[in-house]
Amino acid sequence: MAIWARMVLVLLAGTLPATPVLAAKPSVDIACSSLAAVPALRDAEVTALSMQPEGGRCVVEVEAANGKALLRQQRMLEVLTQHACAAPAEVSVDDTRLSLQLRLPKHCAARGSRDLFAGEGVAWKPARGVSPHYPPAAVQQGLSGRSLLKALIDAQGTVAAVIVETSSGHALLDEAAVDELRGWPFVRAEAESTVPELTIVRVPMRYALVE
Repeated sequence: MAIWARMVLVLLAGTLPATPVLAAKPSVDIACSSLAAVPALRDAEVTALSMQPEGGRCVVEVEAANGKALLRQQRMLEVLTQHACAAPAEVSVDDTRLSLQLRLPKHCAARGSRDLFAGEGVAWKPARGVSPHYPPAAVQQGLSGRSLLKALIDAQGTVAAVIVETSSGHALLDEAAVDELRGWPFVRAEAESTVPELTIVRVPMRYALVE
């Protein structure tokens, strides 16, 4: 495919229904109930993710196929922990094994009555003037594909964390899409009196080269 081919990029964004992040599941110990939403916020390149109580706190262990995915998952877990527990998690990373262990603060379960995703979903859209860019390296290699991302948007419309839900099949495109989305401000599609502390937004990005 010629490098000078005309570039077409389609960006679609939508807001998922609100998801109670603090609602305990029967299979999840109370110590881990604060991260009950984590299974739905797992990066596509994370090969293993488990949660178990240990010494009165929740311990999350993650393994990934590459370092970028591990960092994306780490950021997602750290944001959820900070919001759920009002305190940072303890994180240890093994770069050799591409794995990490995250330990929630003690007594985090005491905040279990708080629902970070309270109420109905709030519709967010990218602020006017922002636009994605086709990665030059992807153009040179003739790469195209569709990356489906999940982002956490805070009450101010800032992207707090992003994971890849479905890969485009090309790490270069996935990483470019994530990097783009992280820097975008979001605005509410409709005026609301209150908004949740966090909203899950699903953002598909399709990169296509057309001769």
